[in-house]
Amino acid sequence: MDNILFEEEQISLLGKMLYYSANHLTQREREIYDQLVEHLLRKVNQIRKMEKRTTMADDSSITDAQHQAKKNAIRNLGPEEVCRCFVDAWNKQDFETEYFCLARCFPVHKRKADNVHEYVLQRMKKYQDRHSVGPLYKQIAEITSAQTHGNKTSVYCFENHKMPDKNLSLQRQYDLIFEDGAWRIADFETLKSHETAKTVKKA
Repeated sequence: MDNILFEEEQISLLGKMLYYSANHLTQREREIYDQLVEHLLRKVNQIRKMEKRTTMADDSSITDAQHQAKKNAIRNLGPEEVCRCFVDAWNKQDFETEYFCLARCFPVHKRKADNVHEYVLQRMKKYQDRHSVGPLYKQIAEITSAQTHGNKTSVYCFENHKMPDKNLSLQRQYDLIFEDGAWRIADFETLKSHETAKTVKKA
């Protein structure tokens, strides 16, 4: 940043010098002046581009480190804990963690994204759309696991999804696979669904 300020100060100084001595410069001296200013401007632009690339690289490194930390956190979880983490990630709008709970084989039509950045954007949009008509909160009321077979297992959850005008009670099956050192969700389906309308209290 100090380099840019110094170069810009030089350009400003040259401008003042030209203003006060314009009538005393030869054609050749004017050409040299223009070349000098162009050189300094190119230098300033190069420094700005380098600083921009450095900043972007630093931001990318921070993001990569954050993503790695979220991945590592999932490695320590059992199948039931992964499902709890996945459901609660919606409430926290922690869609990076939600993404890392999913296995590579998770159906594309449900994931609707090829990478974590696209996934987070589309989940944020869905969250905002839901909250335009009121909040939605997800909670696991009961959870059980099936027997593990090799690197695969299933988890069954009774979930309560709270909405402004109704509550949804869902029974879901989560199929998990042990992948990259962690249990991840390969797919899930809703087995049963029950809707309860909320009663509006009159004043």
